Amino acid sequence: MDFIWQDDQLICQNEQQEMLGNIGFKMINNDQTYVIERTFVAEQARGQGLAEKMTVFFLEHAKVQNKTILPLCSYTQKYFAANPELEHLLFKQNK
Repeated sequence: MDFIWQDDQLICQNEQQEMLGNIGFKMINNDQTYVIERTFVAEQARGQGLAEKMTVFFLEHAKVQNKTILPLCSYTQKYFAANPELEHLLFKQNK
């Protein structure tokens, strides 16, 4: 399984280079914040924890780059809710 950054998505593919899933995003806040818009897993890859693997990879990448995350995707929102130790990665809007 390989993770590939391509434009506005992180793609997960198998050894045959078939797409198994992706995380779609856009950048805001002067390219300091990833807005995660969707998490998709292909039907043949569902039930194997792929969404979580992609999310963990994505968040580790953001952490290393010192970026924040604004989760619009329902899966990513649930992931943050279940992992409060990652709250420091969340984008906090100044009010």
